Amino acid sequence: MMELHVCTREGEMLRAFAIGDNAELIIGRDESCDIQIRAQTVSREHCSIEFIGEEMMLRDLKSSGGTYLNGERVDNVRIEDGMEVSVGPAVLKFLDAEF
Repeated sequence: MMELHVCTREGEMLRAFAIGDNAELIIGRDESCDIQIRAQTVSREHCSIEFIGEEMMLRDLKSSGGTYLNGERVDNVRIEDGMEVSVGPAVLKFLDAEF
């Protein structure tokens, strides 16, 4: 099980989510999104977290602002423990929640 922390760029955690129970989660500013980030620089449906086989993937949904890993725009990337991704003004931190 992974945990997703939605943080400010300064590192303040705003919300935490347990992920891994759903086949797909949508992240964006629209009310219908599973994880909502209310910012104009975040697309209505910005990116998704999907299970493909045993791997958890983060996929950009053709967002106008982009999804960034280490300053590089990404379309599709495998989620790993400790990974930090920028979405608009937010930083998504993925942490392994298993002890």
